[in-house]
Amino acid sequence: MNYSLAFRWVIAALMLLTVGWKIAIPADRAIDLNDVLIAFLKSNNFSIVSAGEIVNRDIGTDVPVIQANKDSCTLLVAALTFDGSNRQLVESRLASVDRRFVVFRGKIYTGQPIFLTVTNYLWSRFLTELGLGRRQSPAIAIGSDASCNAELLPWADLHW
Repeated sequence: MNYSLAFRWVIAALMLLTVGWKIAIPADRAIDLNDVLIAFLKSNNFSIVSAGEIVNRDIGTDVPVIQANKDSCTLLVAALTFDGSNRQLVESRLASVDRRFVVFRGKIYTGQPIFLTVTNYLWSRFLTELGLGRRQSPAIAIGSDASCNAELLPWADLHW
């Protein structure tokens, strides 16, 4: 096939532009969820007992889990992936608690709203690639004792 010289130059320029864009914009701007969650819990008078990780050796994923206490209330807090791929691992870790719920963008859900978390992730990535720099809003799994009213915490004040 015989393409014109102008067409070849346009294709070369587009390739350079797209590769340059991918190099210039980082893939993900990670925020340290543990630090944000610990600060939120401390501001609500919880003491942090542990902030370890559970590791699923089969798939090699680490899930940060924070245990916090306040009087007779015990909370377990874990970050969920945007696509729900670590949901079963987190649920198994929270199986020992009486109540479980998910907080996403300040709202409480009984389970992870996968459609919302995926679209939020894709939209955030798109805006970041345009240089508008919007942070993702991660979904947080919360497990609590029956004596806690964890749903009443000001989850809308949790800022990323």
